[in-house]
Amino acid sequence: MTDLTDLSSPHAPSDPADPAEPLADDSTDPTDPLGARAPGDSVVLADGGQDLRELRDLRDRMDLRQLVDTYAYALDRRTAELFASLFDEGGELVLVRPAGSGRAPLVLDGRDGWARALAVLEPCRVTTHFVGNHLVRLAGDSATGETYCLAHEIYPADGPDRMRVRSIRYRDTYRRTNGSWLFARRELTIDWTEDRVLRSPSGP
Repeated sequence: MTDLTDLSSPHAPSDPADPAEPLADDSTDPTDPLGARAPGDSVVLADGGQDLRELRDLRDRMDLRQLVDTYAYALDRRTAELFASLFDEGGELVLVRPAGSGRAPLVLDGRDGWARALAVLEPCRVTTHFVGNHLVRLAGDSATGETYCLAHEIYPADGPDRMRVRSIRYRDTYRRTNGSWLFARRELTIDWTEDRVLRSPSGP
């Protein structure tokens, strides 16, 4: 029996005749639908593909969640190149103005647009974008979704630093490009904002 605690060197292959080592079932399709595969590769399942479709949907939802989480990470780390790489060619970030303001939405795109988006956070000492609900509707190589986010912004002020919390709602349009999900359009609405003095753990 192989000692699983001995990881210092590769083990020799087991003798196929050894009854302690069960043989692989040759009737099983060795292809792993969730493993590494090139875009477009297919797997034929005995049930007509229902399981495969469900696995692909699961993978797509996981990839889209990774996309929105990476967006938050890029903002908090101020990584402009990573931020830009999350949008497809022609992708847009749209800032919706408050209701009743009479101001048109601000549309940001391209290198200058992404720089402007990150510049909004420059006055902050640190930010934390915490991603919450993420609802997605898949449609082949495109998808739509809505994402909730609480953005915490710590900024200097006269006296103690302050913290601004924004409740952000993103309405997203996604597109799969060369096998990767990207934003085609991300529409940002701020539902509410709270601003308060930031208290240290040792404070009152």
